[in-house]
Amino acid sequence: MPAPHAKTKKRKRLMKIQLISACALALSLAAAQTVQPLAGILDRQGNRANMQQVNTLRSQKLQHDFSDETAEQRATRRQRAEAVKKGFQYAWAGYEKYAYGADEIDVLKMRPKTTRNGWGATLVDALDTLWVLGMKDEFARARDHVANINFRSDGGQLAKVFETNIRYVGGLLSAYELSKDRVFLHKAVELTDLLMPAFDTPLGLPWQMLNITTGQGSSETPGTTSTNLAEIGTFQMEFYRLSQLTGNATYHEAAQRAITSMLENNSPQDASSLYTIPGLYPLDFDMMSGRFTNSAAYWGGGGDSFYEYLIKTWILSDFMLHRNLDMWRESIQAFSNYAVAESTDGFLFPGFVDGTKFFPYVDTFTNFIPGTLGIASKLAGSATYFSLAEQLLEAGYSVFAKMPSSLGAEAVRFVRRNVGSDYLQLSAQERAQVDRYGIVLERPYYVLRPELIESLFVMYRLTGKQEYADRVWDIWQGIQRNCRVPNGYVGTANVAADASSTGILNTVDSTESFFFAETLKYVYLTFADHDVISLDSYVFTTEAHPLSRDLPFDGTFSSYAL
Repeated sequence: MPAPHAKTKKRKRLMKIQLISACALALSLAAAQTVQPLAGILDRQGNRANMQQVNTLRSQKLQHDFSDETAEQRATRRQRAEAVKKGFQYAWAGYEKYAYGADEIDVLKMRPKTTRNGWGATLVDALDTLWVLGMKDEFARARDHVANINFRSDGGQLAKVFETNIRYVGGLLSAYELSKDRVFLHKAVELTDLLMPAFDTPLGLPWQMLNITTGQGSSETPGTTSTNLAEIGTFQMEFYRLSQLTGNATYHEAAQRAITSMLENNSPQDASSLYTIPGLYPLDFDMMSGRFTNSAAYWGGGGDSFYEYLIKTWILSDFMLHRNLDMWRESIQAFSNYAVAESTDGFLFPGFVDGTKFFPYVDTFTNFIPGTLGIASKLAGSATYFSLAEQLLEAGYSVFAKMPSSLGAEAVRFVRRNVGSDYLQLSAQERAQVDRYGIVLERPYYVLRPELIESLFVMYRLTGKQEYADRVWDIWQGIQRNCRVPNGYVGTANVAADASSTGILNTVDSTESFFFAETLKYVYLTFADHDVISLDSYVFTTEAHPLSRDLPFDGTFSSYAL
């Protein structure tokens, strides 16, 4: 039996251990309470997402149940998918022959073009399309090329930071998620780290242009410190996912800091502010002050992907980035109240808002809205907003359907119902276009853009309505007639003319990487089997790079590094 004093010493040691453990636990809890949540987790009122609602959203299905598809419909759909794949293979063969590894192919001159620093924008942008189309040999060859890209050699060009992110970083991340080949993740990290000096500004607003070699940033307009809405808000998806895959929150925090700075330096309640309608953010602002420099708000070019990334980053974050949802709700309400009008021929279309003035100018970039709004409103269970998405899609498609080429102009002007000045101020030539088509062809060319096809694809997957898929097929036939030339596809200068009667005339010698990354992918996916890149499993970036929705998120990144 131990001596009494031995028992006492043992008891004292035990009490000391318990005291130390209690103190450590208390310090740990205190530290946990003082750690700031990740940027964007709290909404602008400081509230977190309601977890009961989050869990409901996580179990919600987006895609239509296509189990009622007939054998005949399935056969037609698959024939169309194969035809689109052959179109991609045709274009890719031209790129492989004349421009492999280059940013773009100059199809008509049969030579490479350096437009995105010479890192192979088309190749990287198209990686996931190659994978989705089952072109595994071509994918393997492209993988080996990617492994040897030297991102520190900039091709003698400044890097456009926004474009580098959506085309290169997004393409690499999607290729990694689909193939699980870590070389793509390593290259995504390498390139993003080279882009990070662009965010090293007083307010964390990224420069538009970056000298990769020196890390020196600049605005696209020399001698200014100007930027625009899309170019500060379209990093959220790629940077969030990169933080999730690496466990490094730096990327996510940088993307979110830009949003925070914009909000902190602009308020509709500020009488001196040019930001007057809550949720409709002006396009342009100064990087140094963080203040908007005009009052023009637009969901088309210059603003489009900012709004797109509000809701899509929320979805990608497993519905945890509550500020994104908060901002989206305010923005879509303002959009529906102030930025939509009805045309003389009954279409509901988005326009340009400057203060209290509405301008019926519509570029093709606004065609992203129906698909994105369709997804958001289905998640929210909002029949009202889903109806708005359907009506906007009708307006967007009308621009294509009215043209002999079946292709839509880069930009048009509608004439509003009961606003006589819209018509009276037009020239005689413009009035003739309105009388014939119901619109003015502001920029009558088509350069293989994907936005309307994207929304038709999304709405087809959401609703199962065959008419949406048939419309994609009609547009694809228009591309085949008017844009297919030896060695690939190019733009057409005049959508009001159709090559079936005139032959291919007045081409626009432009085949940007988005044709391979977006346009061809969305056309193909419309006719692929419905579980291929399901909307229930993936969310698309603005460059059509599918990112998985299956990575859980609890508000931290450290536990999810792969």
